[in-house]
Amino acid sequence: MQVLKSIALSVLILFGVPSDQERVKLNIESNHSTVGFMVRIAGGITKVRGKFTEFDMDMDYVDGDLTKSSVNFTIQASSIDTGIDDRDQHLRSKDFFEVETYPEITFVSSAIRNKGEVFEIEGDLTMHGIKKHVTIPFVATSQQKSSLGISLEWELDRKEFGVGTGFKHTSIKNFISDKIKVEIDFWTRKAKNQGN
Repeated sequence: MQVLKSIALSVLILFGVPSDQERVKLNIESNHSTVGFMVRIAGGITKVRGKFTEFDMDMDYVDGDLTKSSVNFTIQASSIDTGIDDRDQHLRSKDFFEVETYPEITFVSSAIRNKGEVFEIEGDLTMHGIKKHVTIPFVATSQQKSSLGISLEWELDRKEFGVGTGFKHTSIKNFISDKIKVEIDFWTRKAKNQGN
């Protein structure tokens, strides 16, 4: 048994796997973060912007090496806000997000890669009860020992997640674009229970 422990310790040292002391739990600063989206409507004539106002994230962050970090992200689907209450109620209904049945949109990372000027995060995105493995590009706007800034723009196909697939406008075909532009900016800080 002692031999096995010695081998395991040697592997950790050789490959530089970070110790617990090097990992920092980061929580999102919701007052300084935005989860937004944009979709073209009316056959591309105009577009609607919106956001989700309730979301949470926890991250195991390794200072100086994002590729060894991991993140879980949760959005409350019912918090969708496009500025028009009737439209938001419709988006919460069975025609779109079905928030009573599928209250959360979640993302669980499996890998983060450094691609030079940008990073890529890979993981499982679950929305409207459908899970898809996705790869999302992002930029680290700030990297410090106890905080991190992230900015991303990404496009997804809502129909791949079954959102709005049965909706038909009364007069305009393909009223809502299949493609949704996701725009997320967030700032994280060290979890309060970890001290200074």
